[in-house]
Amino acid sequence: MPALFHRWTFLYGLLWAEWFAHSRLLLAFLLMWLGTAWIVPLFAHPGWLMLVSFLYALVAGPAYGGGDAVEDCEEFTFSLPPTRSERYMARLAVAGVTLLMFVGLDFLILGMDWQSTLKRFFLDAGLMEPAPELKPGMLYGLVLALPLNIFCVSFVISSVVRRRFILFSSWFWSLVISLGILYGAMVLEEWWWHEVNGLFSFPSLVFSSIVILITGHRLYRHKEVGHYGAPVSLPPGFLAWIFIWTLALGFLILIVGSLLRRFPQFFS
Repeated sequence: MPALFHRWTFLYGLLWAEWFAHSRLLLAFLLMWLGTAWIVPLFAHPGWLMLVSFLYALVAGPAYGGGDAVEDCEEFTFSLPPTRSERYMARLAVAGVTLLMFVGLDFLILGMDWQSTLKRFFLDAGLMEPAPELKPGMLYGLVLALPLNIFCVSFVISSVVRRRFILFSSWFWSLVISLGILYGAMVLEEWWWHEVNGLFSFPSLVFSSIVILITGHRLYRHKEVGHYGAPVSLPPGFLAWIFIWTLALGFLILIVGSLLRRFPQFFS
């Protein structure tokens, strides 16, 4: 019993430390979401509120996964009594719960048809035209799966890498990987069912998120401390990195353009 209480004390301390360290980040995104929830539906479809969840997933992944590496205190972090598995799971728990909070708020907005509710006053006054009826369709699945996958990829990359050059760009690679998975699944859906229905894209994003988190946990348990405090210098093979970045950026632009053209199908 004392051993169990001692272990819970460590876990409680880790959870509280992660919450306290990133509370300002959470507050900033919460205020951003509250502002957009009252403004965006007046001018555009409330589905665009998902962008706040996407942005939080991009920022929270590196912030929680590589925060100690950025502060150059990873060696001190690894020397503390909690195990690496406990620290990894504590960061994942706090970041995951806060991400699910934003996703839940998105579900609430879409389910309540907030756009019609917010515009009712202006419609009654004759100041605005009625908006078409909201039909989210497969958008409900993407509200959960896509931010989750983006967060998992950026969280794992920033947790296991030993170079700041890759850590600071983990958000970019999470976009490339997650949107690549989504695009590939949608192409399969159009080929098999001749329409985008989410039967491939949603399971693919969820399953790949689980695999990525498990793989990241195993790698993090055996990670060695990187030389984050060294002077900033160009990494080896910098020209090769530039070439890879250019290819990835072009690939990302093509995917985003194709997904935006398919965006109206998400509401049918």
